[in-house]
Amino acid sequence: MIEPRKKQLRGEKTREKILNISLKLFSEKGYDKVTVDEIVKKSGTSKGSFYQHFSAKSDIFLARFTEVDDYYREVFHSFPADMDATEKLFVFIRKLMRFLEEEMGKDLMKVIYSSALDSKEHTYFSNSNRSLLQIIRSLIEEAKKQNSIGTEQSINEISTLLTQSLMGIIYHWGLNNTERSLESLSIPLIETIINGLKMKH
Repeated sequence: MIEPRKKQLRGEKTREKILNISLKLFSEKGYDKVTVDEIVKKSGTSKGSFYQHFSAKSDIFLARFTEVDDYYREVFHSFPADMDATEKLFVFIRKLMRFLEEEMGKDLMKVIYSSALDSKEHTYFSNSNRSLLQIIRSLIEEAKKQNSIGTEQSINEISTLLTQSLMGIIYHWGLNNTERSLESLSIPLIETIINGLKMKH
């Protein structure tokens, strides 16, 4: 029974190695300039190994964002039940911005955004079932039930507004050569939006 476990661990290590090397190459050269052949060569693996773990180069981003989604769910489930929903929303956004900067990095986020615009393969950002959007909708719904926000806008409308704002902050951070962290850039806008929603009683 030891052998199958060893094989599984070896497979997990290979997958992680391919994933990390791919993301590093994307950050350095841009998504379109990196080939599967180069990933295989730099990671010291084979094409067979690559396609055993990823069906296409675009799957690399999907795999990374699956890990990101796991973190979002972890944060969401860590909130105390009696915490105000608008406070949860504010803390959640701050934590996700910090995570994107520390775990993904500016160079990779720039590559992800530009390739999402250029490629039809990347539908992740527009997928309404992704964890991030589900969590934001859930927190807005909770805030409405608590009467913490009084706007007549629907949950979907508020969710879209917040998501657009987050994307705008990330784009601005990537575009500008600023020393400010992504989290600190996001705070004034998110505070303004949440306070605006609270005032509409």
